[in-house]
Amino acid sequence: MLSKPLKVLTKGLYAPWLKSLNTPAYQQIQSTVSRNRWLVITALVGNMLAASFEALTLSTIFLALGVLEGDQLPSLPAWLTEVLGPIQQNYLFLALVGLAVVLQVVRSALTYGATVAAGDLSARVQAQMIETVFSRIVSFSFPCASRYKVGDLTNYVGEAGYAVEFQMRALSGLLSGFTLVVAYAVTVVSISLPMTGVAVLLFSGLIFVQQRLLPRLQATSVNLSQSQVEVSKNIVENIQALRVVHTFGHQVETVSQVSHLQGKVLRLLQRQARLMAIPAPLNGALTILMVAALLVAGSFLLGHGQTAVLPALVTFILSLNRLSMQLQGVLGHFNALGENSGRIFRLNEVLQVSGKQFTRQGGQAFDQLTREIAFQRVWLQYEGVTTPNLVDVSFTLPKNTVTALVGESGAGKSSLVDLLIGLYDPTAGQVLIDGLDLQTYSLASWRSRLGVVSQDTFIFNQSILDNIRYGAPLATDAQVRQAARQAHAHDFIEGLPQGYHTLVGERGYTLSGGQRQRLALARAILKQPEVLILDEATSALDSHSEQLVQQALEQFQRDRTVLVIAHRLSTTVHADQILVLEQGRVVEQGTHAELLALQGRYTRAWQIQTVGWARVRGA
Repeated sequence: MLSKPLKVLTKGLYAPWLKSLNTPAYQQIQSTVSRNRWLVITALVGNMLAASFEALTLSTIFLALGVLEGDQLPSLPAWLTEVLGPIQQNYLFLALVGLAVVLQVVRSALTYGATVAAGDLSARVQAQMIETVFSRIVSFSFPCASRYKVGDLTNYVGEAGYAVEFQMRALSGLLSGFTLVVAYAVTVVSISLPMTGVAVLLFSGLIFVQQRLLPRLQATSVNLSQSQVEVSKNIVENIQALRVVHTFGHQVETVSQVSHLQGKVLRLLQRQARLMAIPAPLNGALTILMVAALLVAGSFLLGHGQTAVLPALVTFILSLNRLSMQLQGVLGHFNALGENSGRIFRLNEVLQVSGKQFTRQGGQAFDQLTREIAFQRVWLQYEGVTTPNLVDVSFTLPKNTVTALVGESGAGKSSLVDLLIGLYDPTAGQVLIDGLDLQTYSLASWRSRLGVVSQDTFIFNQSILDNIRYGAPLATDAQVRQAARQAHAHDFIEGLPQGYHTLVGERGYTLSGGQRQRLALARAILKQPEVLILDEATSALDSHSEQLVQQALEQFQRDRTVLVIAHRLSTTVHADQILVLEQGRVVEQGTHAELLALQGRYTRAWQIQTVGWARVRGA
């Protein structure tokens, strides 16, 4: 009699959940669960024992009611009658009630232990999942990570723990709920199979509604999660661009845009609330209907040929009421899984390997540069861009020389630097390090020998000491101070309220652009790199500071291979070679004097910067 509704329940509720067990999110959960088997066993055994004690409690109440109604025990096995028979009738009822209380106390203790074990397991899985998601994002290759917005990536990490905790709580509730449902089901079936059939017919209505409800709830949850992510990305992006928003007076437009996106979230939240609100009142009404129907049916079914009608009926209705509550809880947990499906979908998105590229691992350890770095017929075309950024570029950076890159914005200077750092791989051609392809080396060992100072300096919201020490974590305080002196940053640092221990705020907003740039230079000096990349490293400095830093750089560049991106050509005069780029090609190459003698593009750029537009027009 129970088989058909259970099949419907299994098909409607279990199938989507069982299918999701093969997803990356559940595989990560299963991996953590496997490492904490003792917690799983504790929770499982605790719930099973708790359900057993619940069934024993109801059986004891049934016996107590039998004594109360007829001053005698209902029909029992002979051995149990012999045990209880000698007890005086006056005390038997109280003894049974006391036993029921003790059984419930034990059940509560077992439930508490199982809940604590499940909660501990959930916390472990949650912590592991956050670490896994963050590690996955960091392991993305730079081109892959660049496809995402910052708000999207932070949302992935922020939602991971909550999504898993929510999922584990729902699954734990299902585990304990199912064991109790089985215990109550056994009790009601043992009292009266015909009355159980009546109850099943009434429960079928709730199962039917739930089967129709869950897919709608899951679809709404997925749409809601995606809409909430769009709001989060928009907010994060506009907060990051707050200076631009204020500068252009776009506060109203920015708020309006977020309000528009939030409107869609509001509608989906309202729809989700309406769907989630359906089961509770339906189950409440169904419970009253069930009690009324069972009172009528029970008086008829149990009144023919059975003794102790009232105890059986009361125990049956009590058990069925508890069964109804547990079944409602189980269905509620399925609703919770449906509500959480959007977050799990997002979690699977970031954990899914297909369609993503990851930072290359392994390779030969890079020790030191012995001869040269060579770009050999290198092409680079970014994903989604129709024209290549670099076209058949070939040149050599001999060891311990300075090479300057010159060209207009978009000429390909930064693309060459990205290739040298290993952020991108060439579309065609090779970057050779002492004759070996850069891709044969371990990226970690190669990058440990690089120092980069750019005009777009990133400063962490940490102390100045930690910011300078970022590239050399084991450096002493004395070494940090010496690097700061070389970068002409020591004096302004000492003038801050807490000196080197001053927190600089988000992205170093408490510092000027020139101060941030000098910290980046100190960071590079402390690292003592073998290959130094300077992307207009003095662009944010005043004239006096620039002169001092240039002197420091000239000393620091000795015995190093240096690649300079130069916008001000005054910094290229003493370079060993200058490459002039235009539309991704090297169009001129030579020293400062050699390029001036060519009277080509470099000469015109030099005249613009040193002589001025008027003289260029008059020439």
